[in-house]
Amino acid sequence: MPEDEQRELDGIEHRLAEDDPTFAAKLATTPPLYRRLPPRVLRLISLLLIYVVGLVVVITGVSLSSNVLIALGWAVAAFGPVAIVVQAWRTRGSDESSG
Repeated sequence: MPEDEQRELDGIEHRLAEDDPTFAAKLATTPPLYRRLPPRVLRLISLLLIYVVGLVVVITGVSLSSNVLIALGWAVAAFGPVAIVVQAWRTRGSDESSG
């Protein structure tokens, strides 16, 4: 970015901070993406990630002819998502009241 554009942006930021300090503070402290996502979306993402990790371990076990890795990957792919769904089922009341 050229220096003149950066100076112009800095000036806009400075004027915003002077005009509305509360709004400028909110913009400066934007929470990370995972904090802005609803719990259901985070649960779905974690469910899919655990399932994919399990499948990768199974595929690695098959390519290495390792029964231990195949069994471990199968267990992760089968029971990881189940554990997340059970935990979501147990805490569903608190999610519905907060979201």
